[in-house]
Amino acid sequence: MTAFGQVKVSPQEQQRVLQQFNASSSSLVSMQCDFVQKKKMKLLKNDMQSRGKMYYVKPNKLRWQYNTPYNYIFILNGDEVHIKSENSAQTVDIQRNKMFRQLSNVILQSITGGHLNNSTDFTVEILKEDGIYLAKLTPKKKELQKLYTSIEITFSSDLSMVKSVRMDEKTGDITTVELQNIKVNTKISETLFKLN
Repeated sequence: MTAFGQVKVSPQEQQRVLQQFNASSSSLVSMQCDFVQKKKMKLLKNDMQSRGKMYYVKPNKLRWQYNTPYNYIFILNGDEVHIKSENSAQTVDIQRNKMFRQLSNVILQSITGGHLNNSTDFTVEILKEDGIYLAKLTPKKKELQKLYTSIEITFSSDLSMVKSVRMDEKTGDITTVELQNIKVNTKISETLFKLN
């Protein structure tokens, strides 16, 4: 089911959009940006909003840093996840922790658009609204179905990168992340992928 205004594209157009996006994203070596995250929770009257910075280096280094309203850092560096809050820090081996492996993969693949080629995990449907393309991903695997009902990825107008990600969670909560001030293929310091 599509939202009002969203139109499903033809199979030929879907193939063309995915090919164009894949051609652009395959040249992505690094990316840094600001982000605004909004979380709509069933139990809360008002949406929660947070802001921060994201750094990515191909193939599997990601720093997701919240700066407001609190400080929190999530770092994926190969097989390790580092988490630092104001009060604690921990490191998790994602090969030994299935939940962290799933979570890390969903975040990384959503930001880079990697899910679009993963037909074993998701069914992909390309929609168009006001001239902008978005991919609606419906989970196939039970582990993912326990977390999400769908993930929507909105592309930039030139289909070169992801602009926003919306995750509809099984709990009824909705998380939307909008990427801003995106810079691609610039030098990113290795120290950003380690806890200080």
